[in-house]
Amino acid sequence: MLNLTSIEKFIEKKFKNIPYQVWLGKHSMMELCSFSGHQPAVYPPPIPLNDKDTNYTFLQQNNITYMGMTFEDSFQVIVCFFDRNIFNEFEFDHLYLLFSVLYYKEISKSKNKELEKVIEGIRILNSSLDLNELLKKIFQIALNVIPSGDAGVFRIFDSKTNLLVPLTTVGLPKEYIQYKTRIGESTSGQVFIDGIPRIHHSKQEILMDRINISKENWSFVKNGDMARAMITVPVSLGGTRIGTMTILQFSKKKKFTERDLDLLQGFSHQVAIAYNNAKLYKEAHTRLNKVTQLSNELEEKNKLLQQRINVHDTLTQLSLNNKGIKAIIYETNRMLGMPVGYVDFLDGEFYPRNQNQKKFSIDHISNLISIHKNSPAYIEMNNQDYYFYPIIVGTALLGCIIITLSHPLSSMDTITIEQSGSVLALELAKKISMTEIHYKKVQEYFNQLLENHDHKTLIAKGHKFNLEFSTYTFVVLCEIPDLFEPFEIEARIQRLLSKIKKGFPKINKLIFGFHNKVTLLFSVPNTKDVNRIIHHIKMIIEDEERYDKNDIRIGLGTPYKEIKNIVKSYNEANKSLAFLINRNKFGLIRYEEIGVNRFFLNQPIQEIEEFTEEIFSQLRSEKLQNKDLEKTLMIYISSNKSATETAKTLHIHINTLYQRLRKIEELLNISFNNAEDMLKIQLTCHLRETFE
Repeated sequence: MLNLTSIEKFIEKKFKNIPYQVWLGKHSMMELCSFSGHQPAVYPPPIPLNDKDTNYTFLQQNNITYMGMTFEDSFQVIVCFFDRNIFNEFEFDHLYLLFSVLYYKEISKSKNKELEKVIEGIRILNSSLDLNELLKKIFQIALNVIPSGDAGVFRIFDSKTNLLVPLTTVGLPKEYIQYKTRIGESTSGQVFIDGIPRIHHSKQEILMDRINISKENWSFVKNGDMARAMITVPVSLGGTRIGTMTILQFSKKKKFTERDLDLLQGFSHQVAIAYNNAKLYKEAHTRLNKVTQLSNELEEKNKLLQQRINVHDTLTQLSLNNKGIKAIIYETNRMLGMPVGYVDFLDGEFYPRNQNQKKFSIDHISNLISIHKNSPAYIEMNNQDYYFYPIIVGTALLGCIIITLSHPLSSMDTITIEQSGSVLALELAKKISMTEIHYKKVQEYFNQLLENHDHKTLIAKGHKFNLEFSTYTFVVLCEIPDLFEPFEIEARIQRLLSKIKKGFPKINKLIFGFHNKVTLLFSVPNTKDVNRIIHHIKMIIEDEERYDKNDIRIGLGTPYKEIKNIVKSYNEANKSLAFLINRNKFGLIRYEEIGVNRFFLNQPIQEIEEFTEEIFSQLRSEKLQNKDLEKTLMIYISSNKSATETAKTLHIHINTLYQRLRKIEELLNISFNNAEDMLKIQLTCHLRETFE
């Protein structure tokens, strides 16, 4: 409100005894600010705005002289003199100057306050990094310098949903945050599209601008308090519009002005800067967090790497110093602080001995590892958790580390176990290599036994390999299918060798492995020992087949009393093995069990098949496409020419059998009563049964 004291004194002095009233405001919003006399308040009639060439205008009505002065933004001062006859141009000019000075002085104060508020808004941009807090402060300042407003909202454009979403509100209910508008919808949507600020001075104007409004938003508008007036301006960052800023009026009556619009546009720049600063801070904070996270991860990885190096160096040193598997497991136990065991699948040993032997068998461990596809696994048994870490080279399972867990494994623990596994794998590879060197020497000695005739020297040399020659000596050859990768074959051979060694701890023997074969030379005092050895070998085969899930072929040569016959027993073992291979059979066979088949061992299978086919093909013709005659002949010969037994086996009448036998004699041009013909037929049937 203007301070009119100086003007009141001037009027009273220059216009003595003339009652007056001073009205200030715009159009129909005039307020009585000063008066003299006892006249009732007379609301001034509309007075035309003065043009550029005049400072004021006059209007006389009902014995009242009205002096109207128009200033910026259509602001008017109307002085009502209750006298029609006063007119003093000099006094009126003076009065105009007084009002002008007072008006512009007040305007200057107001603008200074606005400037202070704007400066305060700029200052707070750097006072906080909390975007919501900053925006609320900016709105509060804006509402202070735009007194016609009651509330405000800043909407940000969400490119993902294509909606203008309320980000910050002041003086509005919480539900307003859900009032999202599409581009082109209502005032905010239109301002966002064209970038043109809008002032609405009434509800009617606001409703007229609410085009394309969605059902949800219309329902929200109807159920909520509707603003009486509003200003909406675009918010841009650089050349890109990012949202809109709106000041709303609910209870206040003063109209929004163009000045208010200009001020709000100024504040919209501050909002854009605040939003951009917050966005940049968020991005910088995100990058900082990422860098911090990467730094922490790098530090953790560095710790793990150092741990890996320390564990590797410690365990490798044990291996280089030939401390053995037991020392490696002991050190791993110390590092983890939990019971650590190891199962060696090559020799079937447990480290430490008996620690897990009662809880797990080799077969049980193998099955558990197989279930988990040869990968490390947590296994719970009898309310105790274990961690199984298999040692695998290629596809060969060489061993398994077993940790009895007392607490969850950390990353450091896992690295310790992995490094222990790597060193154990190297230790096992070294063990296999050393074993191979030993077996190579044994093989050289065995070859000398086969080739050299200086038996006394060879007998003496046998002591070096713990071999004492006794009464009976014979050779056993074991072979596993050559169907696996080299390391897998080597591992299976090593396991078989270990089982054989353990199976015959006190028997004189020479043993070595080469590729997929194991060669054994036994020397025993009597034939009973031979039978015991054969029985024990069969048990080892059964155990090996159950564990490795593959079949084994074993050929045994005949036991001989003289050392010179070792080569003979070796050849017989080879022939026995060849017999199993030719028949595609597995298991154990002694040379003497081959019988008459030994005469055909060196005969190509193809020639044997051609020989049998020459005979049996004659039993087939265009009329006799089935194999009834072949089957009849095979059963008749195998039943030692018993017609009754043959008919019973074939489930045919005896007369039908005789008819078939006569037909066979006719087709083959033989007689079952001829010894030479029978030998030929018996041999053919035997070869067919044996080699096909």
